[in-house]
Amino acid sequence: MQQGAVLAEGLAKPAAPALCRQRRHHSLAICLPCQPASGLSSTAEPAMSGAASPTSPTTEPPTPPAPDPDAEFEPADLHATLDEADSLAAAAAASPGLLPALGEDLSCLGGGLAAFAGEALPAGAETDSEFELDDYEHLDLGELLAETTLRDEVQRILQRFLSPRRVLLRDKITFVLGTCSLVAGAYFLGYSPQKFYRLYSVEGVAMLALRFTHYRWSRQHYYLLDWCYLANAMLMLHIWVYPTNLLLAKVTFAHSFGPLLWSILAFRNSVVFHSLDKMTSHFMHLYPACVCWTIRWHTADPLAAHLREAGQEAAAAWEGGSMRDLILLPMLPYLLWAVLYYLKVFVISSRKIQEKGYETLFQYSTQSRRSLFGSVVLRFRPALQPLVYMCLHLLLTLTTMSLNQLWWRSYAANTAFLVCIFAASAWSGATFYFDVFAARYLASLGIKARRRASSASEAPSQSEASDAKKQR
Repeated sequence: MQQGAVLAEGLAKPAAPALCRQRRHHSLAICLPCQPASGLSSTAEPAMSGAASPTSPTTEPPTPPAPDPDAEFEPADLHATLDEADSLAAAAAASPGLLPALGEDLSCLGGGLAAFAGEALPAGAETDSEFELDDYEHLDLGELLAETTLRDEVQRILQRFLSPRRVLLRDKITFVLGTCSLVAGAYFLGYSPQKFYRLYSVEGVAMLALRFTHYRWSRQHYYLLDWCYLANAMLMLHIWVYPTNLLLAKVTFAHSFGPLLWSILAFRNSVVFHSLDKMTSHFMHLYPACVCWTIRWHTADPLAAHLREAGQEAAAAWEGGSMRDLILLPMLPYLLWAVLYYLKVFVISSRKIQEKGYETLFQYSTQSRRSLFGSVVLRFRPALQPLVYMCLHLLLTLTTMSLNQLWWRSYAANTAFLVCIFAASAWSGATFYFDVFAARYLASLGIKARRRASSASEAPSQSEASDAKKQR
């Protein structure tokens, strides 16, 4: 009798929860407490009330009543739901790599969903801090399957697009478009320099849109936060929104012939016609200087009309390039960008960049001690390297602006400087084609030649073997 009372008391109490194993499927973390059926504690006492001793004959439990469709959902009804979830997990497992152990995880959802339905967890039950009860509403298997299907479809499209034949066709098209771009630029600069900004605007929007799409998919989109992109945006703002603002025209001139144009030498931007990435980098550093060259020496309307209407004072202010207009004031937007860039890249998103493996200009510039930034920044401990990098960036920007007054006042010096920078980029392109690209091309031809030679040497041996078989 005492053993029967103890057994009845044990059945009346809910069992201690068992924690299921934690698995991660993509970005979904599942760690839910497995509880027994909540209806067990409510039905145990009536079932055991008539039992006098553990030796008494066992009787079949009463047949449960049919569920009422209009009744409110109870935790005890979760078994049928879990069966449907298991069948859905089996269907999802048909996709390779998708939720390989979801059925095992769904089998332990009963207790967690019961708690979500309103039943409190027993005292002492452990929960995973990464998963709260409020997060059950995010457990959308259909949405997860849709995202995975979309990701697989995008990967298949990229694989077809990156096939050797398509890559060869893409490079040919890029080569033609890059050549036509330089020809069109030379035509506008010589025949109608006042309209060159239109060509820059059209090509700039197209190239930067393609670069944003490519960098976003290749996890390089933090490059788009660099100063050169903001300088191009400032030039667009001056061209189309504030074309008669003399101060903004000088600020854009200072940055175009300062850090942007000098970056062609620092980063060895090259004229490689078949590479869209290299041509885009060359465009965004060279073409702003070409636009500012046309604005300075071939001023077009509406800025020219504004200078004629404003009188001699405005014309004198336009011709005079002081240190204040070409060095000091242009540093103000740069300093604002430097502060925001440091906070975003090195403070706010620093952990995110490291965890997801995003690329930044800081990593690219300091990956080797042979580079200008790497030779200085890597001398300091890692905690100080971001600050040293930004200080060096500021110093180099200010240094490249030191000759802006000369470029503004002298047509010959300004034009010669622009031509020399373009020649340097052309030389870098020639170096790439003849030292890098040609070597790879000749290597590929050598491999083919060796394969043909080996196949030719194997052919006689095979013929001799066949003759030997015939003689036998």
